Amino acid sequence: MSDPTPYPRFPSEDDVPEGWGRAPEPPSGAPASPVPAAASASLGTPEPLGVLTALTTGFAALYAALMLPRYWLARDAEDQWTSGAAAGRSPEEFFTPYEVVDLVGYLVLLGAFVVTCLWLWRARRNVELLSPTSPHARSRGWVWGGWLVPVVSLWFPFQVVRDVLRVRSHHPSSGSRVGWWWGAFIVANVATGVESLLVPTDLESTGVGDLPAFAAVSTVAWVVASVVWIRVVRAVAADQEELLAGRG
Repeated sequence: MSDPTPYPRFPSEDDVPEGWGRAPEPPSGAPASPVPAAASASLGTPEPLGVLTALTTGFAALYAALMLPRYWLARDAEDQWTSGAAAGRSPEEFFTPYEVVDLVGYLVLLGAFVVTCLWLWRARRNVELLSPTSPHARSRGWVWGGWLVPVVSLWFPFQVVRDVLRVRSHHPSSGSRVGWWWGAFIVANVATGVESLLVPTDLESTGVGDLPAFAAVSTVAWVVASVVWIRVVRAVAADQEELLAGRG
């Protein structure tokens, strides 16, 4: 899956024509600098992604693991709610394993959000320092805000991640990977949202029989999104290692 709106290929320094977002050539005898002095002073120095990469991929793997039994837990919950309703028991009277895992999943997602945004903020700052000609569709504040603001959260995070991962000629598949991750992520969120509407709240609730089907969709979508996301994170980390090595 790719971004539906056209977007220019990420240029290398050699590809950028004179006068188009390209840093001027230093005077003869002056040391070359990858970043203008003003930008360097405002952004600081680049930092390795280090442990943040491991934490970001770790949270993704943990959430995928939590999602794996979701379908079977949903079927078990449906049976418990159905038999409970037949006995005149409200769904609020007992807490199913499905709901327990769902609650743990929310806590994992919260941790994943904080760690991922910290990782993405550092990665974005590094790109601005080490590859100043790389284009960005959104300002750096959207690293955090893009996930939280309604409506724009449907595409701003995708754009931020896409722009942090500079599409390199020797890794042509890296850019499309971001599109597949985001597509699976959107499907997973929609399916999970429908699930939440099907969870019964009283004896009159209907539609619980459809819960396992949507749980199956969200399970597949979350696992695909998590696996592809881990690959995207590793691609960004590898790109940044190249940039840092080149700077040294």
